[in-house]
Order: sequence, then structure tokens, then C-alpha cells
Amino acid sequence: MSDLTLTAGRARQKAQDGTYPLILISSLFLAAAIILALPAIKDGVFDALSTDDAFRLVEVRDLIGGQSWFDLSQYRMNPPGTLMHWSRLIDAPLAAFILLLKPILGMHGAEAATLYLWPTLLLALALVLVAAIARQMSNSRSPVIAAVALAVVCVPALGHFRAGAIDHHNAQIDLVLALVLMAVQIERSAAKAALGGLFAALSLAIGVEMLPAIAAVGLAVFGLFVWRGAVVARQVGAFGAALAASSLLLAPALLPPAALTAPVCDAFGGPVLLLTAGGGACLLLMIAIDRYFQTLSMRLVSGAALGIVFAGAFVALFPGCVAPPYAHLDPLVISLWIGNVAEAMPFGRILQLFPEKTAAVYGFSLLSLGFAVATLIRSAPAERFRWIVGIAALTALILTSFWEVRAAAGASMVATPLLVASLAVLWPRLASGPSLLVLSALLSPLSLAAVGLSIKPLTDTMFKPDIIGDISSCHSLADVASLRRLPKGRVMAPVDLGPAILAQTNHDVFAGPYHRDNDGIAALIRLMMASPAAAEQILKNRGADYVLTCPASPDTNIIKLAPDGLEARLARGETPDFLERVQLDPADKIAVWRVRK
Repeated sequence: MSDLTLTAGRARQKAQDGTYPLILISSLFLAAAIILALPAIKDGVFDALSTDDAFRLVEVRDLIGGQSWFDLSQYRMNPPGTLMHWSRLIDAPLAAFILLLKPILGMHGAEAATLYLWPTLLLALALVLVAAIARQMSNSRSPVIAAVALAVVCVPALGHFRAGAIDHHNAQIDLVLALVLMAVQIERSAAKAALGGLFAALSLAIGVEMLPAIAAVGLAVFGLFVWRGAVVARQVGAFGAALAASSLLLAPALLPPAALTAPVCDAFGGPVLLLTAGGGACLLLMIAIDRYFQTLSMRLVSGAALGIVFAGAFVALFPGCVAPPYAHLDPLVISLWIGNVAEAMPFGRILQLFPEKTAAVYGFSLLSLGFAVATLIRSAPAERFRWIVGIAALTALILTSFWEVRAAAGASMVATPLLVASLAVLWPRLASGPSLLVLSALLSPLSLAAVGLSIKPLTDTMFKPDIIGDISSCHSLADVASLRRLPKGRVMAPVDLGPAILAQTNHDVFAGPYHRDNDGIAALIRLMMASPAAAEQILKNRGADYVLTCPASPDTNIIKLAPDGLEARLARGETPDFLERVQLDPADKIAVWRVRK
């Protein structure tokens, strides 16, 4: 056989080796995208919106309608309005997609297409990042398919990539994956180190949910410089400079001048700018000192001194940011709303309410962390930092998820490539065959969820699940569509229906499921707990026009606390004199009363 024939055969084999994984990964992505779109296809993508998705759509519509880029107030929530903490970094691409598609599909069609397109694109990006991290961590292409397959059954995170998911969690998951991918390569590339700093700043400009993971990666980079010094000074300097510079450039692009130094702890603002710009500046200052005193002890001293000064400055300038995050809320709002918000529940509450879900929500990430630590212990010195970065980010997200379960989505997605790569490194024979795919599937969140459901009778006996109250049967935009027939007014409605009313009608609402609407939520709770005379006065003081309830799902927690309050009376069919029942379609799930003036 000629050399030419052998060369051609090797080329064909190489092409096939690269094509088959690509085809398989593409098939996994398409299957996941279709499955995640099925509920929206069945019921309509607008009715697949969560409360946050609906509110994001309202915010995007306001931006398209001419509201200022720097004005994040929602004027139709708790009139005269509530200043929100969401970012235009998500509004901008959504508005761009809608405006681009509007001439072809019309406004409604453009919105619907965007609701499908945006989360699908972010899902594709997440799978690419997961595959890339697995490859970097294992120094091999073999775990890539298993990592993607594991990601598409990553139950805690998949809900953020379903059709209609446009809030911000999916984008933040992608950005923390991108940060990890860049940080594990920081020793080899200053350019990738700089990209890591940029991705960290972008994530924080969207929201502070990923701050613990970003801080953990930042501490890992800090530790890398302390340990290795000048060898990594250029890369660490690029990370710090990019983090500081990109934050300082994003701030005036997203915030009005007055907000640049405001003590805003729940969004991009003065405190976050101090953390990012100050943290980056501290890294650069340490590098400058190290040029003259290149010793480990000096780096330890300078790092400790700068850290103390930095922490002291933060506490002195923004003391409110070290207080409990919900300390400013009305006690009624904390007990009757925050305490029952699913994504804000701590581990103990999840275990109390849903013990069968804890294996999938927490077990998978903890299992992945254990395998990653074992791999770190066995790894060569040159490979340790990449595992330190992955472990740092995952540990931070797991700890955050024990405080608020919402962080479990990011934790599980970061855990996915770490688990597959650690299995491939610990047992190299797995990486060369289907065994890795099978083992990953057995350890997946989906498998753990199935195990949890199978032993639910046992867990119910052990933990005696508490009852949170009935899940409301009124939750979609279609459920409030009949309100469009009523003259515009101010509506006292259940908290979780606020965004749907804003998105589906031109009415104002008082309560929405956001901690910044403390006053509106407290007003609703007090109204529904009040006696008829007190309720009438609250409605008069607030200028309310309508009261709305969901008869099939009254708020049982309020009824227990106030059995003679307005919620309980309306649930029993008693209509006070100051309310007049509005006759809607008998098929409607909601009940509406007009306030007599």
C-alpha cells in the first residue's frame, strides 16, 4: 500500500473521529432543546413564563417603548413605582432580537420567537462551555461527550434553559462557566486571564447571585500569585486589570451617575464596584511590590495587609452590605412571603418540605466535589491549580445553595464537567470507552432524582415533610387575560400574579414577588388579613380599584393567621359592602371585585 493511500486513510479516520462526537453532541443539544420547549409548545410560550420571565418581558417592552436606559423603575408596580435591581445587560439583547424580528413576524410573533431563541442559544453555549471545561480538566477529548450528556440531564439547572426563560439566571450560569474555563488556563495565557476578569465583571453587572463563586475564583487567583510570584505575575495582573477596568467601564454604561456610589447591596453599584475595582487594584499593587521584594513571606504580608485595608474600607463605606440581606423587610413580608419563596429556601427548609429532592439538588454537587478533591490530591503539581479553581467555585456555590437553594442550579452545572473529568483522571480506563458515559449517567442528578422519588415513602416517614400551603392554580398570563376587558385601574392581587397582570394588561399592581417591593407586598398582606372596616380604609388610602383572588387556591397561611380577615371572608363567599363582584367568564380561574368609591 502506498504512503499516499495510508495518509489518505489516516486523514479520513481523523475526520471521522472529529465528526462523530460533533454529531452526537449536536443530537444531545437538539434533544434537550426540544424537550425543554415542549411545555411551551403545548400551552403557549407566553403561558410558560415564570413570574421573573414575565417581569423581564415587561421591562423589555418598557425599554422598547421609550423608557430611559438608565431608568429601571417599574412605574406600574406599587404606584407611583418601584425601582428595580435588574440589569439592562439582559434587556438589551432581548430587545434587539424583538426589534430585529418584528418586521418579519410582527410584535407578538417577534416576542414569541425571542422567548424560544434566547434560552436555546444560552443552552448551546452552556454545553460548549461544559465540554471545554471537561477537556481542559482532563487534558483529553474523551470526557467531552459524557460531560455534555450529563449536562443535558442536569435537573437543577435545566429549568433555567427552558423555552420562555429570559430572566437572568441562565446567562449567569453561562458566565460563571466561562469564568471557570478561563481561570483554569490562567497559568498558560494572560489573554484568557483577562477574559476571566471580563466574564466576572459581566456576571456581577447582571446580578450579584454569583458573587460567592466569583469571589472564590478571585481568592484562588490571589493564592496562585502568593505561592508562585513572578512566574504568574503577568497572567494574574491581566486578570486583576481586566476585572477592574471592565467594571469601571460597565458602570457608567449601565448606571446613572448618582448610582455609581450608592450603597446598593443587591445589584451592580458602589459596593460591587469597590469589590471588583478594588480587588483588581489590590492584585496589581501586590504585583508591583513583588517586583522589589520577591519573597513568599513578603507576598503573604502584602496580601494580608491589603486584604485588611480592603475589608475595612468596604465595611466602613457600606456597613449595610454586611447585614442580613432581608433585614429591611417588614416582618410580615419575611414570614408570609420570603419564608415561602421556593428559590430562597435554605437547605433545612428544603429537607423539611421536599426530602425526596435533596439528593438531586445537593447530592450530585457534593459527590462531584468529593471526586474533584480526590483528583486534586492525586494530581501532579503542574495540574493542581485548575482543580483548585474548579473546587473553589463549586464549594462557594454549594455553600450558597445551603443558604438559598437557587444557587444549586449553578453548582450542579459547574459540578458536571468536574465530575466527568475527575472520573477520567482517577480511572483512565473509563475515558477510553462507554464506561465513563454509563457511570456519569448513574451519578447524574436525573438518576439521583429518580432514586429520591422511589424512596419518597421512606423519606416522608423520616423527615415528616411540612406543608407550605397550596400551590396556586392561578399563575399564567392566560389566567388574567379577562382583566383586559376592565377599565385601567390599580389591582390588589396575589404576589405571584403581579408580573402576569403587568405583562398581559395595562393595569397597575401593588404586589410583585421582589424584595424591593416591600411596601406593596406588605400592603397586600395587611389588606387580606384586615377586618372589613380596616380593609376598606387600606383600599381607600392606596387608591385601589380592584381586588383579585384565586378562589381555588386561597392563601391558607393568611387564613390561618386571620380567620376573619378579608382573604378568609372572600374565600367563604362573603362580599363586604365596599366591594362589588365583577362578572367575568365563568371559566376564569380568578375572581375580581371592584372597589366601590
